[in-house]
Amino acid sequence: MKRRRLLFRPAVLGLIALGALLAYRRFFFDWEGRPSCHKALELAVRIRMSEQKSNLYPNASGSSRGSIDLLKEFLSFPMDHYRYVPGLRPDDPGELVLFYFDQPTRWIWHGPAPSIFSEKAWIVVPADFANGSRPLRGGGELSERIPEDEFRRRLQSTLDFVKTNARPNWEAVVAEHTRFLEALPHAQK
Repeated sequence: MKRRRLLFRPAVLGLIALGALLAYRRFFFDWEGRPSCHKALELAVRIRMSEQKSNLYPNASGSSRGSIDLLKEFLSFPMDHYRYVPGLRPDDPGELVLFYFDQPTRWIWHGPAPSIFSEKAWIVVPADFANGSRPLRGGGELSERIPEDEFRRRLQSTLDFVKTNARPNWEAVVAEHTRFLEALPHAQK
């Protein structure tokens, strides 16, 4: 009987410690809004361009989702929370937005989970996949993590660029992404 009591206490303490560890992992880290691997995304885009023998990024009639679908055979992960701006080229200014995460997130890249105390920001994959010589913000993987006001400004600049340069299907591109910008809550800071 005494031996059972001796084993009971460490077992209870072990269960409490395990429960505390699991609660810490579950509630201290933000598991929502995890981005995909942007290196694999860049590779998928480059393979698609190579197969098409084209120097243009994919463009499915100006549709964000349709253009992302052109990359699916080269991707091993879902792109559910990404939007894509068709009509850009690799030689366009690097600060233009090629892909963006459709919600602010605490994640910087698809690696370790951030704490719930990290500030949320927008992830953008620039037209040059962050390989340019300009300073980058937020320390992402071939991406940048930027505040909402800069996100709005850069996406609008990208849409203006696509329109001004009369890129293929620019009307559909501008309409789709303008709807997205207009649907964002203005007080989300």
